[in-house]
Order: sequence, then C-alpha cells, then structure tokens
Amino acid sequence: MKRFVIFFVWLELAGLGVWVGGMLTLGALVAPTVFNTVKPVEMAGAAMSLVFRRFNGGFVYACIILVVLGFLGKWFPAKQRGKRFWIEGGLLAVMVLSGLYIGVVLGPRMQELRQIRLADPSNGMAVAEFDRGHRTSETLFSVNLLLGLAVLWMNTGAPAVPDRREPS
Repeated sequence: MKRFVIFFVWLELAGLGVWVGGMLTLGALVAPTVFNTVKPVEMAGAAMSLVFRRFNGGFVYACIILVVLGFLGKWFPAKQRGKRFWIEGGLLAVMVLSGLYIGVVLGPRMQELRQIRLADPSNGMAVAEFDRGHRTSETLFSVNLLLGLAVLWMNTGAPAVPDRREPS
C-alpha cells in the first residue's frame, strides 16, 4: 500500500511541477523575450497568443489529469484526513477550476477579441474587453502559480500518509 501511495504522490508532484514550471517559464522567460525581440508588437502578440493557447488549451489539461489522479490516489487510502489534506485539496480545486476557465472560456474569447481588434483597431469596445480579459488572465495565471508553489511547498514536509510500518 505504501508504494501505491508513493506512486500517486509522485504523480501529483510531477503534474504540479510541470504545470508550475511551465507557468514560470512562460511568464518569466518566454513572454518578456518575445515582446522584447519580436517587432511589431502585433507579431509578438500573435506568437504569444499561440503559445498560451497551446499551453492553456492542451498542456495544462494533461497536468490537471496527473494532479487530480495523484491527489485522489493518495487521498483515498489515508485513514486520517487532517487539515492539510483539505487545504491542499482546496488549493488544487481552485487551480484546476481557474486553469479550466482560462483554457475553455477565457482563452477562446481572448482569441476572438484579438481577431476583432486586429481587423478593426478603432473598435473601442473590443479593445477594452480584450484589455480586461488580458488582466483577468494575468491575474488567474499569477494566482495559479502562487497556489501551485504553495502546494509544492506543502508536500516538501511531512509525508502525505502517516507511516504505519507496513511492509513494502
């Protein structure tokens, strides 16, 4: 049973590590590099739009599956589910829901608004809605990054399942 739980802890941390690492890489390295080197800004925006659509529209879904399977796999065999489990589960639930919202709702809407904005730069309503959506996506992205780091930090301490001295 202990190896079973260790596998699921590893699965959760692998999914979370790749997800958080991807967010750090995109936010801290890729976006600034693209916007500082690619001109005009519309071209840089198009490149980053494609990168974020791929990241939020497919890559994150795979990470979500790993994280949810890992968390549930270590959660079910636990005899005692203390505050730590509920806090971790709540943080992961917020991450999953906001990640799905970004990928399913916000991302496609941002792409649609981006196309409208490029076709008619004088369309003030589309520009304002795009800017509002962009701020929302940045905020959710930052929240997910911080929550992911918090969950990773929570998993560096005590074992997720108390050692019952079961034979391995």
